[in-house]
Amino acid sequence: MTSYTFKTYLADGREYFVYGEKELTKKDFPFPESLLELLYLDVWSLELLTKQMDRALLDLYQTKEDRCAQEILTLLDELAGKHIYFEFLRLDWMERLEQSRQNGYGDAPDLLPHKEIAWIPSNLDTMQKQILRLFAKALDIDGEKKSVQEKMVEYYTQAGDDTLNTFQFRPQPVNFEVIDSRTFTEVLYPNSIYDLIDFAVRECVKREVKLRVCKNCGRYFYFTGRTSAEYCNRTVDDKGRTCKEIGAFRAWEKKRSGDDLFKLYRREYKKRFAWIKAGQISKEGFYAWSEQAREKKDACEAGTLSVEKFGQWLKES
Repeated sequence: MTSYTFKTYLADGREYFVYGEKELTKKDFPFPESLLELLYLDVWSLELLTKQMDRALLDLYQTKEDRCAQEILTLLDELAGKHIYFEFLRLDWMERLEQSRQNGYGDAPDLLPHKEIAWIPSNLDTMQKQILRLFAKALDIDGEKKSVQEKMVEYYTQAGDDTLNTFQFRPQPVNFEVIDSRTFTEVLYPNSIYDLIDFAVRECVKREVKLRVCKNCGRYFYFTGRTSAEYCNRTVDDKGRTCKEIGAFRAWEKKRSGDDLFKLYRREYKKRFAWIKAGQISKEGFYAWSEQAREKKDACEAGTLSVEKFGQWLKES
């Protein structure tokens, strides 16, 4: 039996994490926020930490000194601040270190395998890619218009044997229990951080979470209301603006630019059309000009020609 608690469950559209030793911490997020955060975490930025831990573990195997264990604990604390899932890793390895300390660290290579730490970045990088493929196939609302069940069956029938590129579900250490006076649900007691990832992915599939790629940041976000949204609520710049705010501003700019563009085009069109009656231009000449003007206007709307250059062309044409 472990000396710590770490469990997670879902209730009322939120995910809850309860963890600690004597005093427990409880955190909650909208589901599936923790998984999406991990999905876009720069896992290779963790490599410095994991390499430092790897070296400290190898040193511990040889010297059996407490200073090595203390260095590992410090690094685990730092890693735990990177994502909620690493809180489990911290608690699990703290207990392993204490068990090994009581045995004079003689069992450290078996109880504290350094590769388990060293491989974290590469393992997570692989899983990120696998989950993105799964989301694109089964949960992206802009994908195929089939049921999630149909898309999952099709995906795993075609790609399930490709274990490198396809997410592999595994048995889960799950209980079914009372949470509070209103909640009775499945509760995960993970054996590894990969159990936490698996639990979140399968809940996304079971609940048929609706996902879309944000038009600003290019990352998946989930819907809690209307499915017409095109931008997520992630903060993306040093001014604290979200993709939704930036998207709204760009849409306004585009509309304003489009209005200005149409006014320029319409003004010149009407003026030159009047020239036909005045004998200042032939019908053939007017139609040739209007075709060129439409091409320039289309280029402007596509962003390959500026409004200023279009205006200058209108004046000089």
